[in-house]
Amino acid sequence: MHEKMNHEDYVQSVHGQIVKTAMAMQSGEMSYLLGARKLDALRHEASVKNDDEDFMVFVAIASDTDDFPLGTVREYWDKDALAKLQPEIDAAETWAREHSEHICAKLIRRFS
Repeated sequence: MHEKMNHEDYVQSVHGQIVKTAMAMQSGEMSYLLGARKLDALRHEASVKNDDEDFMVFVAIASDTDDFPLGTVREYWDKDALAKLQPEIDAAETWAREHSEHICAKLIRRFS
């Protein structure tokens, strides 16, 4: 028998995903650019205000870098085009880490 998850349990599972994502970003398992995209998406399911200040930095990072090919989509890009764009992606990654590393720690504390 399959039981449905109630809303409170669902929100708790989203909070767990937020913590897992923030920890993966801090440990280097996930890039800050990909993590920002994921946290931006998760905030809609986390029962927080749309303008929650802890998430706004990730909204900004995701918005400012949404044209970069990240993750599995890179497989479909031309290798030369990727190589040409990589320095810009690397700079954005550094910028994202510098502006959000402390917010990741805050999210971990808040949602653990």
